[in-house]
Amino acid sequence: MRLTQTPGHPEVRLFVVGLTLATVSSFLVSCGASRTDPLEGVRPSLDGIRATEIARHMGVLADDAMEGRFTGTEGYRRAAEYVAERFEELGLEPAGDDGSFFQTVPLRQSELRTEDSSIELTGIGEAQALRPYVDYYLAPNMLQEEIPLVAQTVFVGFGVTAPELDYDDYEGIDVRGKIVVVFGGAPSFFPNDERAYYSSGRVKRKNLRERGAVGALWMRTPEMEERYPFEKSIQNARIPSMRWIDTAGGVQDAHPEYRLSGRLGPEGAKKLFRGGRIPIEQVRAAVAEDRPEPFELPVTISAHTASRHSAIESSNVVAILPGSDPELKNEYVVLSAHLDHLGVGEPVDGDSIRNGAYDNASGIAIMLEVARAAVRLSEPPPRSLLFLAVTGEERGLLGSDYFVHHPSVPLDDMVADINLDMVLMLHPLRDVVAFGAEHSTLLHPLEQAAHTLGLSVAPDPYPEEVIFVRSDQYSFVRKGIPSVFLVAGIDSGDPAVDGKALEMNWFENIYHTPQDDLTQEFDFEAGVDFTRLNFLMTCLVAGAPERPAWNEGDFFGERFAGEDAE
Repeated sequence: MRLTQTPGHPEVRLFVVGLTLATVSSFLVSCGASRTDPLEGVRPSLDGIRATEIARHMGVLADDAMEGRFTGTEGYRRAAEYVAERFEELGLEPAGDDGSFFQTVPLRQSELRTEDSSIELTGIGEAQALRPYVDYYLAPNMLQEEIPLVAQTVFVGFGVTAPELDYDDYEGIDVRGKIVVVFGGAPSFFPNDERAYYSSGRVKRKNLRERGAVGALWMRTPEMEERYPFEKSIQNARIPSMRWIDTAGGVQDAHPEYRLSGRLGPEGAKKLFRGGRIPIEQVRAAVAEDRPEPFELPVTISAHTASRHSAIESSNVVAILPGSDPELKNEYVVLSAHLDHLGVGEPVDGDSIRNGAYDNASGIAIMLEVARAAVRLSEPPPRSLLFLAVTGEERGLLGSDYFVHHPSVPLDDMVADINLDMVLMLHPLRDVVAFGAEHSTLLHPLEQAAHTLGLSVAPDPYPEEVIFVRSDQYSFVRKGIPSVFLVAGIDSGDPAVDGKALEMNWFENIYHTPQDDLTQEFDFEAGVDFTRLNFLMTCLVAGAPERPAWNEGDFFGERFAGEDAE
């Protein structure tokens, strides 16, 4: 681990780019400065953001002693205690259960009993047993320990029904009582918002259940298979599944009619489509061109899913910095980051601990530094700040989803969520990407903060990844709360340093492996610049006269309209 220094003045670099002095002054006043001296009360907070502090927090959270911070484990508990201790040191108010910093999340953990589970194909010659973790892998069932199933199969393209786009992969096909074979993602000609929404597994599962399907076998598109090959996903597939438990004992997002869920690898897909009227090679080509045609497969699947269930608990860590305005203090700007990672798994190059240094010790460390900067202000922002370290993000956004269903402050009083997940510090920071900012008025304070710091706001470089629905901000979006997910951009500021190549190499070789540890090189000064941006944007949102709002006609704003529409 090293500290890479950024050339330039050691004090905060305040560049006024395209902003009037009145706008900047108003912005800084919202952070606790005075109108006669816009930097009063602000400079100590900005200058006080330290690379050494970010490195210190990441060093603790990504240490082997935390055992990869897997949800519900002793290692995660130690990490949660560390965050709670930092909140207490800062003088933040606890906002968890019973006056503590901890919100307990009750969970059902389900593991697949691989030796007792199977898939066999019939109808295309001799019966053929597929090979687990070679041809396919199954997800455990969250409700039942033993589920036998015999059903016909139907290919349904992306499995998307989008009436407003006049698109339906199920048109003319009956899937009642059948297993659907479906690709992840959505057509690339969809607008980005609709593509993100309809790529959601939750939306697709709801759609297939409503049409009477009894299960699904999922495949990756050719593009995604190339980027994340089946062989690379197998280790994560062995990790137990989890869902949170509601007060009545129900299992969140688990449905008895959904009896089979698994993923097909390329070899398994070839076997399943053998004998079909369209071979898998043509199917993949059609998907790559966004024109998959649904059809019935001449295959019956005999499957058995054997699961093992256990009850566990894990905790969100929640704290509040009360606002300074008598009225606005009852509204909250949420700053979220997930604390969990993937725990201990099969060794890779002799290392079995998936430390999650970038994913997401980085986000937690930066959130803690934003909290430290906020408490150093001469006066707190007008609105309250709610700091939320969530559990179970890697298991399906569980902690954030539980929090918005069991909030410790009124849901209607949460005006925005600013989420941090995996802040890569691979090179100096010159630009940022803000997934979701374009959907609401949150774009304005983001651009003001970025321009003030001499940074640019870049468009989503990977729209096909539909990242906006894949981290904790989406739990807030689904409750109608304007949200944004901030990450570092790929502009290194140096033509000789290809930021995109560095990022792609990291995702291909380090992401979700034991190599995401403290032996990597970190440009912590880039982390400082990113923290300053997060802090300044937070102050702007917390000090604005009006709460953030969805843009008129926005897809997500209209889709969720303040309540969970799924």
